[in-house]
Amino acid sequence: MKMTDQDIRIFITMARRYFEALEPKPTLVIEPPFLRDELGPLLEYTGIIPVSGRCEGAVCFTANGGMLETILALLKDERRDDAAKRDLVGEIANTLSGNAREEFGSDFRISVPNVIVGPRVSADLRTGGRNYAIPLNWRSETAYLLVSLK
Repeated sequence: MKMTDQDIRIFITMARRYFEALEPKPTLVIEPPFLRDELGPLLEYTGIIPVSGRCEGAVCFTANGGMLETILALLKDERRDDAAKRDLVGEIANTLSGNAREEFGSDFRISVPNVIVGPRVSADLRTGGRNYAIPLNWRSETAYLLVSLK
């Protein structure tokens, strides 16, 4: 079953809820999703959640270190090192995918996150699906929620 534009709205809602849980009045601006030939862009830290079942592919959250440090501070985590940022980006990707799973049902199966470090133009994840990039602008930083499912 292919992902539809309506399905993508579910991921947008999950991203909004995540940032609303961080602070009472988040300054999050979610730009309209756009389609890409490849999954990307990938920023400094990327959490990748492989998806199977109802859909095949991946859901990713990618952000720069500055945004992750700010989130760690809001979560009252004293760590700001590379390991903390890796853990956090994987946790955010897992949270967003897990919350979407509640909407899509138990046949939307997610795996443990893979984390990659280092900016890239795209990820070599050929899913055969549509590659959505959803810009998340928060506190003068931009992250992306990337959805590539078919």
